[in-house]
Amino acid sequence: MTDYEAVDVFNWQEEAAGMISQMEFIRRVDVQSETVERYIRERKIIPDLIVPMSEHKQLKYFTEETLEAAAKANGWKLINDSNRKELFMEMVGQMDMSYSYKPVLLKAIFAHADNKGRVKLDDISAYFRRFYEERRSSGLVVEKPNSIFAKGGYTDKDAQRNILSNPFKRFEDMQMLRHTKTLGIIEVEPTVWKNLTDDEIRHILDICDEKLERYYGRFGKV
Repeated sequence: MTDYEAVDVFNWQEEAAGMISQMEFIRRVDVQSETVERYIRERKIIPDLIVPMSEHKQLKYFTEETLEAAAKANGWKLINDSNRKELFMEMVGQMDMSYSYKPVLLKAIFAHADNKGRVKLDDISAYFRRFYEERRSSGLVVEKPNSIFAKGGYTDKDAQRNILSNPFKRFEDMQMLRHTKTLGIIEVEPTVWKNLTDDEIRHILDICDEKLERYYGRFGKV
């Protein structure tokens, strides 16, 4: 890769035309944003254009060729409309879990989504509260001690902040879910939602239940 091109801050739009922003780069590959950011920081991926906006802020842009080369070199899959649903199903099946949040989020979404795959964040946080409080009242392990759901005393806003940072962010990075802050909704990406069959949704929910059973099995009490 060649080194990046620095441009005058007042003329950068023309230079960046047709290039991919760092945010779009992250959305086009099947790895977490932190991974891409680290590779850029370590110069394993070099932007084709850097726009200095201030002393501490830069905009980074990449050509399509740089994106494709980085994906090939690192074994990443490129995400597009034609394979997004397939990658979503793979992601669900391979769901890694430090906490129980991902399957709970998916169960909440499919319990409350409208016919366009949109769910109120309030409905999702209410689902989380019910799920964890039912475990608490049944004498079951709620979550790891450092989880707000295990500690109790959390507000709906606390729950929503937790949901949007973990587990939502991982699905957002993969272009599977999006959050519209002004409307207070989470939406399944249309190219995923409109192509999901009823059987596939049932399969996703079965996987969520299996993942939760396995997760709580670690604590010796399901």
